[in-house]
Amino acid sequence: MNNLVIKLALVFLLGILPPLASLLILRKIKQRWQARLRRARLMTDSHRREDFSQYYYNDEPIELEKYFIGDISCHYNAHSPYIRCAVNPSGPCQDCPHYKPKQQ
Repeated sequence: MNNLVIKLALVFLLGILPPLASLLILRKIKQRWQARLRRARLMTDSHRREDFSQYYYNDEPIELEKYFIGDISCHYNAHSPYIRCAVNPSGPCQDCPHYKPKQQ
């Protein structure tokens, strides 16, 4: 009888160990994932607080407009070194039928 009880307990333990191990592993994975999400959220929050319209080098503002291509006085200018504007990305800006002056 004692031998049967020991065998049943052993079978029960062997049956319950894999689900318990997987629960522990899943719990660790969830904690790591949540820590990564918290770090990502903190990084994006700090980037939102910065004013990207003004960049500084040695406490002096840098004019980024000189790095933009196309006519910067146009409303549709993409403010990008790669694309001129949303309407006419490849240009040219001279005599463009879609030119609209920027409203200040």
